[in-house]
Amino acid sequence: MGSKSIASIGKVILQIALGAMLTVAGIWALQGGGDAAVSALKGLFDRDVGNVIALIFGIVELLAGIFLILELFIGDKFGSLGGILSLIVIIVWCIAIVVIDFIGEGGLFNDFNTKHFLSWLYNFACHAVVLGALIYIKD
Repeated sequence: MGSKSIASIGKVILQIALGAMLTVAGIWALQGGGDAAVSALKGLFDRDVGNVIALIFGIVELLAGIFLILELFIGDKFGSLGGILSLIVIIVWCIAIVVIDFIGEGGLFNDFNTKHFLSWLYNFACHAVVLGALIYIKD
């Protein structure tokens, strides 16, 4: 098994996992919860506007997740729509990283101590892994 086929298997696994994560996050957002990005969006706006934007982003997440999974089976039949949805998710995910991991309530600049730093570093690394996966799969 060559390194190219291993990379292909890795990309398929990553795409399935990312598609499943975005699909579930989109469903949770539509139910009133959501992931880190939805929480960040809600925190940036007042209650009503934040809820509407979180709902719209939940739909985007849900569709992006479904498109990522479907793309494995039917190819890129959606044209640029899947790419546009992925780009929106990437932009919002970057905003979420800044808001949650740096300036938010549990952010690095808000409460600095060693115990907090290790917890922060773990959460930041998880958010960065998702961002890296989004960028990698989009290309």
